[in-house]
Formats: sequence, structure tokens, C-alpha cells
Amino acid sequence: MIVCLGLNPALDITYRIDRMVRGEAQRVRSVYARAGGKATNVANVVTQLDGQAHLVCALGGPAGEIFARQLAETPIAMTGVESARPTRRTVTIVEDDGTATALNEDGEEWAAADWPLMRAAFDDLLLRSEPGVVVLTGSVPPGTPATAYADCVAAAHDRGFTTIVDCSGPHLIAAIEAGAHVVKPNRHELLATVGAEGMEGVRRLREQAPQMTVVASDGPAGLLCDGPAGRWRAVPSRPLIGNPTGAGDALVAALALGQWRGTPWPDRLTHAIGASGAAVLNPVAGQVDPSLVRELAGQARCETIG
Repeated sequence: MIVCLGLNPALDITYRIDRMVRGEAQRVRSVYARAGGKATNVANVVTQLDGQAHLVCALGGPAGEIFARQLAETPIAMTGVESARPTRRTVTIVEDDGTATALNEDGEEWAAADWPLMRAAFDDLLLRSEPGVVVLTGSVPPGTPATAYADCVAAAHDRGFTTIVDCSGPHLIAAIEAGAHVVKPNRHELLATVGAEGMEGVRRLREQAPQMTVVASDGPAGLLCDGPAGRWRAVPSRPLIGNPTGAGDALVAALALGQWRGTPWPDRLTHAIGASGAAVLNPVAGQVDPSLVRELAGQARCETIG
């Protein structure tokens, strides 16, 4: 099982329009609302690619009620922690040429009891589950303890779970210090964290924990990977135009599935390229066409870096 921890879930709203003109009224051609946030997107893609996912998240207010109802209609198992904090919303405006503009609420600060309840629910699920993979991903609400992700990494390790972390800043550094197995920064996060990008940035980040694997994403330029098993560069066969929202989440879902299935790293990386590309070609975040994932993965290139 792949456990996905969603500290800051969202009700995602996608607007499709012809072309956005700043300062003018826009005609919305279609509207799609769905349970979202990075952890939810990962769980969605895991189940679409024949894996099993369990989402742990805090929900509150009307948006939280809609979120829970929608997720109940999916194959994802969910532990929902009732919160006085209303679930945030995000709005993505997608134009016909593929341009996507995201308006992301930070969300309100945790209520006093929220974080202890989340930790209790997370720990209880780990105790009741066979060891698998834990994915810690996404932004955190204001007031989240600086050690939140690190504490969850440590708890997961104590139960024999492998951890994959996709976050940034102090939460990423703390998770690394706690022993995260795999981290997935993008180019901007890598630069902000270690002052370098590309393979130099990957190398600097991995120096902080030699047993960790770093998978750095750089959009159309593909993936860089450095870990105990080796060093690779994986690139897509062609650039893709579409909605990039959720592409990184699909990538993380593929990495989690590869970890769970014990897939060799080169195949894991090309599968991640395929999942990310399929997400770009889908107008709604957290949705992929499995046949397209396989097609794009088969076309991707993975080479060893000396």
C-alpha cells in the first residue's frame, strides 16, 4: 500500500476558456471541481496505474464536505480527520493554447487540536498496515510544526515504510535529516535549497545524506537521478503542450509505484516521465490515461551518467 499524507488538501476548480485577457470579463466554457492537492493527486494516479493508495488528510467546512463525497466515489481509501479549519480551494484557468494559470490559497492556520489529531491518525494507520511506501508531499498550512514532515519520516521508518518526500525549504531539509529515502525537488527548489541546479545541485543535496536518492525534475528537460543504485538522466521523446498542474504529482506516483514494485531505477524513471507527460496532456490535475503513460514511457530515453 502507498500511504499519502495530505496536510493541506484542496478542492481544485478548473476553468476552461478560449484566451484570458487581463482586466476583462472572461467567458468560462466549462468548470470542473474535484478533490485535489498534491497528496490527493498522487493517490489518484497511483490507483489509475493499478496501485493501492490510502490518503490521510484533514478536512473542514463546505469544501471539505464536497472533497470527502468526491473521494468516496474513487478507489482511494481515505482517513479523514475532521478539522475546524476550512479546506482551501485552488482555481486553475486553462486556455486553449495550453497556458495554465493557478490561483492557490495558502489555507488557514491549524486549529490547536488539528496537528495532534493528524499525527494520531497517521500513526494509527501505519500501525494497522503492512509496511509499504509513504509519500509526504505538498505545502503545509500556516502553523505547521517545522518538524512535521521529519517526524512523519521517522514514524514511517520505525514501521518499516520507505519514504518519498516532495516539498521544499526547511521542511525538506528536516525530512532529509530524518532519513528520507527519496526526495523529489524541481529545478527551482534545488536552486533555493543548495544554491545550484542540474547535476551539481543534485550532487550537493545528496551529500547531506549519501544513502538517499535524489530525483530532480526539470519540466521538458526530464529527470536527473543520483542515489546508491546509480546515476541517470531520463528525458522525454518530445516536448508536450498542455496543463502542467499535477505533472509533478504524477511523477511522484510513478516513483512510489516503482518503489513498491521493486522496479529497476531506469524503468522507474522512464515510467515517471510517461506519467508526468500523460498528466500534462490531461486538462484535469490528478488524471492520467494509463495507455498514454505506457506509450510515453516507452518513448522516453534513460542514460547512465558517469
